Amino acid sequence: MQHLGFKDRWQLWVATLLIKLGKLTRDTFTSDELTELANQFYPHDLILPTPVGDGHVTLQRGYVYLNENANRVCLQSLASIAISGLGTTLYRAHLVVIVSASPYYDPATATLHFQDLEVDDIRLINDDYALLQDTRYLINKRLPGSGLANLVAGSVKNMLSLVSVGTSDQALSYLQLYLAGSKQSILDYHRPQIRKELLGMAETLPLHHQMRSDVWREALFARYGKAVVVNGQRLEFRF
Repeated sequence: MQHLGFKDRWQLWVATLLIKLGKLTRDTFTSDELTELANQFYPHDLILPTPVGDGHVTLQRGYVYLNENANRVCLQSLASIAISGLGTTLYRAHLVVIVSASPYYDPATATLHFQDLEVDDIRLINDDYALLQDTRYLINKRLPGSGLANLVAGSVKNMLSLVSVGTSDQALSYLQLYLAGSKQSILDYHRPQIRKELLGMAETLPLHHQMRSDVWREALFARYGKAVVVNGQRLEFRF
């Protein structure tokens, strides 16, 4: 109470009275309100291991929506992936990334937990940002005037070995993915790594929220709250 201004203390007192009279049984947060809370964690960078060069995924901005049937809170993010190596940008694309979790409220600690984190989707957006360097371009860049002719005469692996200066077989196999010219294939290769990094966020980002005494709605729920569930496109706090 000492952290609240007069108006907030009055609202807290009125809400408390309504709860005791059985007139107030729930409070709700909309998708837009939850999105505003989630936006404090953007942008967020994830390191992406690659056999050649450097890679990273950046979660740029997001939107919260709710899945009532599964009782899940879903966060859809616009992300960018960029992979560089051999002195150039090998691959870049925009992605839609969706993660979800189940809400659980612990009245004993007045803490809302988001548990059972899952990665629901990682998919490409085809737009002007997308770039995929064909390894023929890399060969010509490193061996001007003779690259394509030698590529026809010799094996791709041998040519890539020259370009990458004795890189490992794993790296050479990775570079050969670029010959196919499929942005989707590159994403499919990195999808398990992206998923692992996203799930690893649970260890670095807070997936819980303790009700605050200086926010009257949270102070109210800390006293009388019993459960939190998804109801339509709202997160419902039940007294």
